[in-house]
Amino acid sequence: MASNPKLEFYKFSLKHTDDNRKTFRDFAIEELNGDASMSNDNIFELCFRHFVKQFTEGHAKNKNKQKTITFISDESKNPYVKYYPTLNKAKNTLSGVINGGPYDKEAIVSDTTNNENNSTLGKNMSILLPYFIFAYFPSDHFEGFFIVHSYNRADSITDVFRSYVTELFKGNNYNKAIPMPFCPKNFQEEWRKGAVIQDMIFSTAVIDNQLSNNPISNNFNEYNVEIKITPKVAKDKNKPQMQSINNIWDIFKAKGYSKGSDVIKIEDFEKQKIVAKNEERKTTKTFQWNSTENEFVPVIYLRDVGVAVSENGIPDFEQLKIYCTSLFDSEILKEIRPDKNVHKNI
Repeated sequence: MASNPKLEFYKFSLKHTDDNRKTFRDFAIEELNGDASMSNDNIFELCFRHFVKQFTEGHAKNKNKQKTITFISDESKNPYVKYYPTLNKAKNTLSGVINGGPYDKEAIVSDTTNNENNSTLGKNMSILLPYFIFAYFPSDHFEGFFIVHSYNRADSITDVFRSYVTELFKGNNYNKAIPMPFCPKNFQEEWRKGAVIQDMIFSTAVIDNQLSNNPISNNFNEYNVEIKITPKVAKDKNKPQMQSINNIWDIFKAKGYSKGSDVIKIEDFEKQKIVAKNEERKTTKTFQWNSTENEFVPVIYLRDVGVAVSENGIPDFEQLKIYCTSLFDSEILKEIRPDKNVHKNI
């Protein structure tokens, strides 16, 4: 499994049908049969049990994506059982490792050392990898947050996990809670300072069915296009600063790839990323376009933040938990809960 594991961040708001802001405590009382006399800690524990129930008792399958999330409790089959999601009542957070992956692939399982040793992976069978999750469901607030790690574009449960959370906090009195991509501002700005733009890379898949005297479809009609823009200067320090990326993006986003009479603008490409170099730290970081935030936000690759990754791409989950917990406590919480960050002068 070729991978460069990364973290993806999302926040979401509870959507009560009467349009009033309701907390997770309200949700637990109205939808989970919670008692109004319960403490906030016990309310969070009720939300936690609600969160893990479906994938610990079976499979939370997403038919559209043909992927599932679950938890395999057999230690002989799942070496990551010890990282089962646990809760921190005081902080209203949970973190741990679940299993997920595609199903219904009807693939062939073959022994690479013995070509005669083969079997089939039939219908309803799934191929599971371990995935780390971190979530925050505050009893006294209406907005939640979660982190999910992925290996690469194919080996990811982010889409099905988002759908799982969306449905999880829907009820008789609540509409779907739609998770939206998120990246803390302080985290972005901390890395942008002193960073220069090294490369701008834009890629997309193209289906070309244009009529012409020499159509590409005589050879193939679907292909990938990648445009790479590299500032040419004598020294790296003379390259444009990341602080000016919004102005540069405004210039380049309307340019694009000509497909006959049509032009695919860069802003409509499937992927838009910036590779920046921080002169002070002597490191590089990738920023991806976030249409929700309407700006480029840093991608957090695990190797870049000091989390060990094995040869087969599996992260050190102990280190990953420590990193996510620290990042949440130091950066994320104060942004999504400004009410927790108010200091009164005495």
